[in-house]
Amino acid sequence: MSNQKSLYLGLLVGGLIGGVTTLLTAPTSGRELREQIKVNREKLEDTLVQLKSESISLKDQMIRTAKDSADVIKEVSLDLQKSIKQWQHEIEPHKENLQNELDEIEEKIRQLEQTIKK
Repeated sequence: MSNQKSLYLGLLVGGLIGGVTTLLTAPTSGRELREQIKVNREKLEDTLVQLKSESISLKDQMIRTAKDSADVIKEVSLDLQKSIKQWQHEIEPHKENLQNELDEIEEKIRQLEQTIKK
């Protein structure tokens, strides 16, 4: 407990010494310094208000964008599924022809192999 009191006392004394040193070595008078601090504080407040407003606006825009993207992804997914089903339906008659042609080619290859063996 004694260490904590010493620490707090050291911080307090250091803060006071730092404050007094700053005031004594300040290039401007106390009145000018207070005015500068007031102006800087007002600028900081304005900046923080603007930052808060822009952050809220950005958050809202991100939420809208996320919702819009989800809708677009659903649409694209449905369109893609429809396209695939349509493509499968369109190639169905050709699948049988292709299979027949492949069977014919395999048969010709077998015949050629038999001819070469003779």
